[in-house]
Amino acid sequence: MGNTAPNYEEISDILSEQEYQQKNLSQNYEYPERKVLKAAKKSNEFNGIMNRRQSQNIKKSLEYKTQGNLYIQQKQYKKAIESYTQAINLFDRDSIYFSNRSVANKLLNRFQEAKQDAQQALKIDQKNSRAHFIYGTIILIEVQMFPDTTESLINQAQQGIKELESAQELVKISKKEQKNKLSVLINQNLAKGKRMMYLIRQEIDKKNIQTLKQTLLDISHRQQQKLDWSAIEQNIQKQRDIQMPEYFVCPILFEMIEEPILLNSGLTYDKSSIQQQFKQNGYIDPITRELIDPLGLIENIQLAIGISQIKREYGWIGIENEKDYKAIRFE
Repeated sequence: MGNTAPNYEEISDILSEQEYQQKNLSQNYEYPERKVLKAAKKSNEFNGIMNRRQSQNIKKSLEYKTQGNLYIQQKQYKKAIESYTQAINLFDRDSIYFSNRSVANKLLNRFQEAKQDAQQALKIDQKNSRAHFIYGTIILIEVQMFPDTTESLINQAQQGIKELESAQELVKISKKEQKNKLSVLINQNLAKGKRMMYLIRQEIDKKNIQTLKQTLLDISHRQQQKLDWSAIEQNIQKQRDIQMPEYFVCPILFEMIEEPILLNSGLTYDKSSIQQQFKQNGYIDPITRELIDPLGLIENIQLAIGISQIKREYGWIGIENEKDYKAIRFE
């Protein structure tokens, strides 16, 4: 009553349709695991292609770098810049490419470009000693370009010297012969930079003294008093300068001795320079040609104390004798 017989044919059709839809759905549906595996495969293939491409770029960039180095040796600096630029375009994560291009720009007196390249090199690698050297040197050159002598120049010069000191410390760690050559240039510019700071301070002091003198003259004129300027003039004219003794200079490098070492020949040399001489020529004094006892090397304490005292008193030490800080020529 009220019940009807089930329509088996209709039910069968419905079930068949559901089976078809399920089968079709399973064919089109990708499970998460399968998606991950497929994505990983594609990623690995892509990374492989990119790695091969990057490897080829790096190889080609090294060829351009070598080409640029040859142009530097041939003093074809514009061509060197072009080669280094091509190397950078292929691979811009090598600090040396930028510092090498910085050198070429500096040799062409393109100081702004050289400074930018040195800064970029340091962003990539803070241990790039040549980049610190170029960056510090250009800062000191920029100080010379300012028309007026002010206290701000001292602050800028200090920044340049700080960069050169960083380069000096990094070079001391390295034992490469090329770094020894760079060390000579760093020491030269460091001494010149400190000499420049000394001359800037001296010039500022002179201006301050002249200003004070004019003030005192105005006061004495208003009070109708005559001042005795003999002692004051002597102090104004007195040059607080020094002449470096010859024995402060290393006979090998002709630079100020940093670590004085006394040989049994009686001569004193800078430690790093004499060690390099021993490595190349054996234990022979390069000046007297006497045989040297490698166990008899001692620190020249008296000379080290004298150099240290001058550094404390004058704030610089060097063999430069320029009287005008703008006349100093940096390496």
